[in-house]
Formats: sequence, structure tokens, C-alpha cells
Amino acid sequence: MFPNLFSQTHARVAQWRAREDVLGVLLVGSKSGGFGDEFSDDDLEVVLTDDAFARLAPREISDVLIQGEGVTRKMIYDAEYLSLTALQAKRVSTHDLDHYPYAHAPLLFDRDGRVAEAVQAAQKMDASFRLARLRHATIDAALAPRRAQKTLRRGFIGAGHLLVARGAKALTRLLFALEWRWVPLDHWLERELPTLADPTHAAPLLVDALTRGDPAPLIEAIKALEPRLVADGVPPAKEWNALFLELVHPANAAERAVHGLD
Repeated sequence: MFPNLFSQTHARVAQWRAREDVLGVLLVGSKSGGFGDEFSDDDLEVVLTDDAFARLAPREISDVLIQGEGVTRKMIYDAEYLSLTALQAKRVSTHDLDHYPYAHAPLLFDRDGRVAEAVQAAQKMDASFRLARLRHATIDAALAPRRAQKTLRRGFIGAGHLLVARGAKALTRLLFALEWRWVPLDHWLERELPTLADPTHAAPLLVDALTRGDPAPLIEAIKALEPRLVADGVPPAKEWNALFLELVHPANAAERAVHGLD
């Protein structure tokens, strides 16, 4: 059923399946998203009963198989143990890392359906969370490239490129939230961006800005996105200054801690 996995992984999954305290095994990582290449190992999550997980020492929550030494060294599988309760709790997490891996997470097996249910819950983005993310990311994506332009004109190239990266981060949050999706891990950004519908073609502009350290493509992208943002509840650009003042007000500190860029 999963021919792209190593034979040793299939054998290890069979061992887990035979244990009653193992409730399910998920494939996560590059192969789950169809991004596997010659550098990829099999990234797994092994869901245990709460009692079984509680018996593990911290050093025992990882199960890794590495073969070879030196230039022939190869990671075969890298498995993380977690409890069912921990997996279920990710549904309400505000961290993308607790959601993104489950966007492409086929079940290698599921003992009683509870793992599949928890995975489906972790995939979803709450509507109120999404709107807050859109509002904050809009302001961050609009301000960072403007600050980058001024910083670069002052001759501070490193700081200017850092601000371009901040703007790209904000624009990434914006593009994926517009499609009700969680932000991918940084090292898979360029593989995930083409999977967006992206009707305004903002994704290539984002990559261009990062590649050249140029804020101009980010400014072009946020301008083109304005109609989509307004349709999804974000104020129009003429009201972004007022929105900025609202978001940075001390009354919104808790929301900003979740949705604002550090």
C-alpha cells in the first residue's frame, strides 16, 4: 500500500501493529507530501495509549534506524511516540507545527478509528483563528517590505534582507490562511507554494523577493491580494493604518502574541 517506504519500515510497522498499546502509525514528513527524494527517510508518528506513553522515559520517545557509516550513513526511519491525548490536543494548538504535518499524513494503520479522527481534527483551521491570522499577517506583510526599502536605502543590507524575510514569512501565513491551510515547514516552502490555487500569483513573487532580497515583489503581491482579503473580512488598504493601531493596542496583546510576527 505504501511502496515508497523502506522494507525495514514495513517490518517495524508490523511489530507495532502487533502491540495492543499501539493505537496507530502515521506517515509524516517529505514522503507523506509526495516530496520524497534520495535524501528522505521515513518519518513516522506512533500513537500509544496514554498509559503506555506514560511509562516511557524522555529518551525513549524516539525510535530511529540508521544504517551505514560516513558517506554511506543513511537514516531509514525516524519515529516519534506520542499519546492519543497529545495528538487530540493538537486540535486547539495555535502552532502550525502541530497541524501542518497532518495535511498529508496517511495512516499506516489505525486500530479503532480514534487516530484518524484526531488527525482530521488537527487538519482543520478554526474560522475565528483564520480571520485573526489574516488581519495580523496583512499588516505584517504590508509593513515589513516598506521598512526593508528604507533600511536598504540606508545601506543596511543585512537588516534589509532580514526585513524582506519577515515580510515573506507574513505573506506565507497570509497565502496559506486564505486557503484554510497551515504554514509548511520552512524547508518545504518552495514545494508547497505551487500547491496553492494562488489566483493572484503571489507565490512566485514571494520566492522572487526572498531569492533577490528585494522587497518590491512583496509590495506587488500584497497589493494584488487586497480584493481577496477584503472579501474574507480584512479591511481595505485605506483602513490598514487604523487596523494597525487596533492590533498593537495593549488590549490585543494576547491575540498579538499568537498571530503577530516576533
